[in-house]
Amino acid sequence: MNPEENIGDKIDRSQRIHKEVDSTKLSSALRSFLESWPYDAENNVRVARCVDGRESILVRRPMGLEQYEIDGRPDGRRVHGMESVFDFHQARINAAKQSNVADALDLSAEDCAELCNECISYHQRLILLFRLKNWTRVERDAARLLRLIEFIKQQARCEEDRVQLDHTRPDIARINAVARAMILLKKSHYQDALKLACGTIGISEAVADDGPDHGKLAAALLKSVQESLANAPALRMHEESLFLRHDDYWMIRYHGHSAFLKSMRGLHCLAVLLRYPGREFHVSELLGSLMQAPIPASRVTVCGRLRDARDRLVAAGFSGADPVLDAQAKAEYKRRLNDLRQDLNEAEQFNDPDRGVKAQDEIRAIAQHLASAVGLGGRDRKTSSATERARSAVTKRIKKAIQKIGNAIPSLGHHLTARIKTGYFFSYTPHPDRPVAWKF
Repeated sequence: MNPEENIGDKIDRSQRIHKEVDSTKLSSALRSFLESWPYDAENNVRVARCVDGRESILVRRPMGLEQYEIDGRPDGRRVHGMESVFDFHQARINAAKQSNVADALDLSAEDCAELCNECISYHQRLILLFRLKNWTRVERDAARLLRLIEFIKQQARCEEDRVQLDHTRPDIARINAVARAMILLKKSHYQDALKLACGTIGISEAVADDGPDHGKLAAALLKSVQESLANAPALRMHEESLFLRHDDYWMIRYHGHSAFLKSMRGLHCLAVLLRYPGREFHVSELLGSLMQAPIPASRVTVCGRLRDARDRLVAAGFSGADPVLDAQAKAEYKRRLNDLRQDLNEAEQFNDPDRGVKAQDEIRAIAQHLASAVGLGGRDRKTSSATERARSAVTKRIKKAIQKIGNAIPSLGHHLTARIKTGYFFSYTPHPDRPVAWKF
């Protein structure tokens, strides 16, 4: 029996020992096994054949061991009575389509979180299989991940979920293409592999200048993905996110992606909002933060905020009178009311009272604001142009900052676009099923 088979036997024996002896003996057996395989970052992945004949992937870590099933779901568990979460939701939505059950045709935030967590485990195994050069299984897992990402993109209820894994698609597609080309090379289909390498992967045709060379093409294929594999961040959904200021730059990290952005006022406003999720800030408070004024520790009345805004802005030289709500603001309120009424209807259909109460509260708040902004006969009430100019200026700065962030970290740009509310009152409200742990 070769050493790899012995490793699998030892793992199985350790699992059986766990049922028969105390934890001290189990720890001793595991320690003995780890000592027989010292940690080496360049040689820390193996395939082991267990007593029952199945293969598994073993990964030696500095402080222990990880095990992945080589086929099926990486952790070997069945979920919802099926092989994977992906299989379950595919079957559920297909059944809903056949039965014309409209309210079961999309993926909730909870569904998407479950699918994304499963995606992480398949992605981890994909990288291990690539290191093992098991090209058939690499192609299998890469193709599955691409289908899963497209499934979420098509079926997710929320835009944030639809784009959450988009940044991984190019690298996974390249790995998939490389695996298919390596399979073709293994079958001695050199020209087909070369065509795939040049047309899909983008490898220069210069690799064939000296005639067919399987080794040279294989080396070029591996090189085309090794750099991206080395530099790409691991998929994580719940890691700590950063929004830190360092002198004239902001360091931002989200879902494993990082960016350094030159300081701008919109980033400062975003930092204030992200620090207090769910809290509403009147434009005066954000303006005060830009003037380096302290942010109130407790909420003040709306009248106090408006009075403070007027005092600050008049002092800054603004004057005049404009409508409280311009045409754009009215259109935005109308669109928001339509969305809220749809949310209210869905809450009633899904028997979700919390969602219904939130929608009703916001509808009432908007109605009160509209009533205060429109006088008799539907005529616009007037307000100081200073407040309106402040609203417009702060909104533009925040949106410009979000655009800059989106260029560097697209998934965070989508998140902030969906979760930052602007107007006379600004807020950051992450989805309750997707809280973000920001560090400042």
